Amino acid sequence: MPDGVRGTTLVVVVTEPLDERATWRPGHGSRPFRRDWSAMTVQADNPVQHPIRIFRAQRVITMAGPDATAFATCGERVVATGSAEEMRGRFPDAETVDLGHGRGHVVVPGFHDAHAHPSWGAEAKLHVDLSPERVGSLAELTAALTDAVAGTPRGQWVRAGRYDQMRTTGGQSIDRAFLDGISREHPILVVHIAGHWAVTNSAGLAAGGLDDDAVAPAGGDLGRDGAGRLNGLLYEQALFDYAYPAVAKRPPILPDPDPEDLLDGLDRFAGELHAAGITSVCDALVSPQWLRLYQEAERRGQLPLRIGALVGHPFLDGLADVGVMSGLGGDRVRVVGVKAFVDGAVAGRTCLVDEPFCGSEDHGIQVADVEALTDLATRAHRAGIRLGVHANGDRAIGVLLDAFEAAQKEAAQKEVPATTGQAGPRHRIEHCSIVTPEILARMRALDLVAVPFSSYVWYHGDALLGWYGADRLERMFAHRSFLDAGIAVAGSSDYPCGPFEPLLGVQSCVTRTSSSGDVLGPSQRISVREALALYTVGAAVATGEEGTKGRLAPGYLADFVVLGADPEVVAPEEIGRIPVVSTWVGAERVSGGTPGT
Repeated sequence: MPDGVRGTTLVVVVTEPLDERATWRPGHGSRPFRRDWSAMTVQADNPVQHPIRIFRAQRVITMAGPDATAFATCGERVVATGSAEEMRGRFPDAETVDLGHGRGHVVVPGFHDAHAHPSWGAEAKLHVDLSPERVGSLAELTAALTDAVAGTPRGQWVRAGRYDQMRTTGGQSIDRAFLDGISREHPILVVHIAGHWAVTNSAGLAAGGLDDDAVAPAGGDLGRDGAGRLNGLLYEQALFDYAYPAVAKRPPILPDPDPEDLLDGLDRFAGELHAAGITSVCDALVSPQWLRLYQEAERRGQLPLRIGALVGHPFLDGLADVGVMSGLGGDRVRVVGVKAFVDGAVAGRTCLVDEPFCGSEDHGIQVADVEALTDLATRAHRAGIRLGVHANGDRAIGVLLDAFEAAQKEAAQKEVPATTGQAGPRHRIEHCSIVTPEILARMRALDLVAVPFSSYVWYHGDALLGWYGADRLERMFAHRSFLDAGIAVAGSSDYPCGPFEPLLGVQSCVTRTSSSGDVLGPSQRISVREALALYTVGAAVATGEEGTKGRLAPGYLADFVVLGADPEVVAPEEIGRIPVVSTWVGAERVSGGTPGT
């Protein structure tokens, strides 16, 4: 920016071309623009004008080099960082916003959850919340479902979510008989907190056309009692066909909610995310309906969140046929890629593992056909569409790596169309929970992005210890190993499967301590700055937005969070309790009190 620019408004026109020396390929990140803002030309008669504002705090962790105490913004972008004196010297007439400089407040780039389900969070506002923080016993669960039934017309569905059998019902799951005791006149679906299995009653089974002679769908399973009768448990694809339109193989059994109700739920849930410091989130399983709803919310000016979408894999060909590649969209809603699955859930004990779960011969569930997965990876790679594939267990990750290697081999052997780029998109492994040295080496060679759970040690640690054992936990949620291997790694909550608060995720990664105080897998501990990078720089890489998000630096989006204490100074076990004072998206406050309070 020219040193002679003064006044309260700045009008700029980019006159420099793209920096073609930088490496870029479609689906592999933001196209790089020159970051030398002195190359911009001031054009006084441009009708688009934005005031320059200076923000100051005790410390600004920029994630782009040295920390600062202030930064300047123009519109939704950062234009300069440094000290408050430097900013006032460059922009003497600009408004200064005090973010708590004298109160020890620290600013960090806006938290970006690289894998969560805000569409589920929005829809959950319409259903019964069985979160263990709210429903902590069988009696409370019974009361919550009974109340819901009493308020629902006969024959209509009662849906509940975030049920955790480990914390609510003593490790023993409810079943069909239990739900029949709640109601035989309402179909009921209770979804487990991990989102990969659920329980329904007799009316729910009948609504899905399931009886004792039913055959489980490919990639799923139906629970049965000792006599071989259906016990109401629906695993993986069996559940997906009931309630997940993005990956259902038939019209879902449960009816779609009213779109206006969903938009209202989205607005309410977005407020909760903002209160936790989240400014961007990648929705890791998006249906066509939800892609339209996100766009409608933006059109109405009712989408303060920035949303990235991983669209369900059945819609890959539709995207490719009309030329959609990863990155289509804007700063509010954009297509990140396509989502697929290999196995089940870590917290649901259905992931595909080489070594069986402790005390059993169970190796989990593989939900993907190997040939179909390889074909999907090849088609996505050829189309320039990033794949985010759910693979938790080490055996599942190995299956997925085979598919990615085949896709890259096919691309190398054939002439790749110019529109897709020679190298193709940069793919992701969602969760990537259990790794080995061989897995790490193969991931590094493929330039993959890991998107593991950040808060699972804290939130699910007690159950995980019994299922996986202390030794295996040393290579689970392996943030230290990913970083040491040079693998890009992002922060994620997978909400509703884990808590969405990023600071709790940071604490979990730094301490590797469960909520009950057990230290699990301490070799995977990382520093506070590294953990903050998961939710800023790393998440931006995972969504292909590393050129616009994750840093407070000239040219980047002015998304930031004001914290009431310094996460690098407080005791590690207190990081999750640091108050989020305010949250800002595009330099506009979306949550929290008046600046300076």
